[in-house]
Amino acid sequence: MQRTVRYEAENAAGSRARFANDHRNYSGSGFMDYENTSGSYLQWTVQGDAGPASLRLRFANASGRNRPMDISVNGTVVARDVRFDATRDWDDWGSATVTVTLTAGANIIRATAVSGDGGPNVDCLDLTQ
Repeated sequence: MQRTVRYEAENAAGSRARFANDHRNYSGSGFMDYENTSGSYLQWTVQGDAGPASLRLRFANASGRNRPMDISVNGTVVARDVRFDATRDWDDWGSATVTVTLTAGANIIRATAVSGDGGPNVDCLDLTQ
């Protein structure tokens, strides 16, 4: 039986990303707003079973262009240049999903901006396994 666990972005560790709640329709108490710079990231420690898992990142991006990010698991990039395409406005949340392989127990998931525009606003990470 699959189960989904939500990890709020505002509870993630990060670099060059700030807590915000100035837009609507987020879950939790807010979201994380990446700085407009390459290398900014959010990082979650998630619990999982050994094997495949689906990671769904909920985001908003009203910049008018894709803000790609690399997704890594336990220090290894497993998905490069994942697209975080423009949404209608900053209150409109989309999602990007990647399939990864986890180890049993704690796993570190990192979403790192790869363009000078930084990453999108990130609301949460849903892990399904």
